[in-house]
Amino acid sequence: MSRQSDRPGNARPHRPWIGAVFAASLPIVLGATIASATPVLLDVAHFQFEQQAQEHCPGDSIVWAIARSGIYNSNAERWYGQTSDGTYVCRHEAEAAGYHAAGGAR
Repeated sequence: MSRQSDRPGNARPHRPWIGAVFAASLPIVLGATIASATPVLLDVAHFQFEQQAQEHCPGDSIVWAIARSGIYNSNAERWYGQTSDGTYVCRHEAEAAGYHAAGGAR
């Protein structure tokens, strides 16, 4: 006996593969959204040491950029140079690459 004959009226057919297709495509869809919304640190020259960044852009201020969040901190802020996933960059280059100041300040 088929499942079709077991259903009363207009019940939907059982399709267990739909959940698997949805689950498999979700990371692709979310990944594209996240990747397009997050600045790419490769777009700017980044440095391990503050002095290296200052030599690269002597007329600009140096900021601490964090790629995963797309923000930067100035040297007056608490997290400047303090996070494990940041790097020193020139402020104008960071802004041109889509980074913004922490806390929304500009």
